Parts: sequence; structure tokens; C-alpha cells
Amino acid sequence: MEWKPSRRRRWFDAPCHLCGLDTVDADGLCPDCRREWRAGLGRPRCRACGLILAGDPTAGAGDETCAACVGRQSPFERVIAAVDLDPAVRALIHRLKYRQDFSVVPLLQATLVEAVAQQVPAVGPDALVPMPLHPRQRRRRGFNQAWLLADGVARATGVPLLRHGVRRVRDTGSLTALSARARRGALRGAFVAEGAIPRHVAIIDDVLTTGASAQALAAALHRGGASAVSVWALARTP
Repeated sequence: MEWKPSRRRRWFDAPCHLCGLDTVDADGLCPDCRREWRAGLGRPRCRACGLILAGDPTAGAGDETCAACVGRQSPFERVIAAVDLDPAVRALIHRLKYRQDFSVVPLLQATLVEAVAQQVPAVGPDALVPMPLHPRQRRRRGFNQAWLLADGVARATGVPLLRHGVRRVRDTGSLTALSARARRGALRGAFVAEGAIPRHVAIIDDVLTTGASAQALAAALHRGGASAVSVWALARTP
């Protein structure tokens, strides 16, 4: 897979996204915050669930797997999470989703692109599938943050976006307060995949929590003809 540098807007006249100082780099971070932000990148993570590996990982088929995932059949070919969902990451994602602050997009895109570049093998997926929003939710928000992330990854990697054929047909509302089991029930049948689905696709999302949404979407993609589904998320809930 050929990796190309992403084109990013420079924010030298804007304050740092994290601390408010006015000396920032191309992604909108000051030098101190850049060092702290990068400290969360590149940590070994379970290939099946995306959690940071603690202690000595158990190797599975040449890949690192956490103890909880050993022996389990994962619905995903590989899970990539760029960073943990700590308060700083959560604040930036909320600024984008709920305040429509698009100035944070270059940083979020670049963070996911760097994680993908570090972890994806030479042969990557055939297409990227941004996590769909239901049309009502899309109208309420005005945009889909997963599409913004996927656009940056597509430009950096050359992997095409699957722009049509995958839809969210049930408006499940917010799932934040639900348990993993309740989320799986609420998401059953929430997605449909129509038309020709490539052999290997990567789901792009902003946050991976229980994985219920990604699992429901993966099931629809498999029904549509995909033989392998990966998940590339900006942040993983610890």
C-alpha cells in the first residue's frame, strides 16, 4: 500500500487546540501539547479489540492479542485505534460533533492516518466505509464526522471510499447509557449493504466503545459480500 502525506491546513494564527497558546504547528498544537499528544500514539494494542496491551501480550497468528480475546473468534480482520479516549481527545471530538468546530479536523485526520500507517500491512483493504448515520441524525448534526475522518485517510492512503450502498436504516438514538448487550440488541438490523461490496473493507469511525455498532455494520457488509472487515477508529474507550 502506498502512503501519501495528507494535505493539511496550517493554523499558525490560531491558538493551540489543547492549551490555548498561540504557537502551533500544522495540526493546531503547540510544541508541548504535540509531545503529549504523540505519547498516546504507537502503543501496542490488541488486534481484535483495540485495547492497549498490558504486560506481555499473547501472540496469535503472529499478531498481538489481549488475554480477553485469546480463543475468541473476532468479527474483524484487524482493529486499529489511534489513541485512547482521554479527556483531551473527547473534548476535541465533542467540539467537532456538537459545536461544528471544523478547525480540529486536520489534527484528528492526521492522528488516524499516522496510526493506520504504523499498523496496516502492505496489502490493505479494498475500500473504506465510514460509519453511517441515520438520515434523521445526519440532518440534525449537519454532517457525518466519520466521513470527515475517512476522507483524510482515503487521500493519504489511496484506498477509495465506498460512497454508496451502505445505509443505516434504523435511528437508534444515543447508545451511550446502554450496556454492551443492550447496544447489540438495539443495533440488530440497523444497517443494510446493497450492491457490490469489496472483498476487504475497513470501517472508519471516531470512537470505538463496545464495538456493537462496528459489529452490526460488519455483519451487514459480510451479508453484502465482504469476506473481511477491519475497523479503523480514531479513539478507543479504555
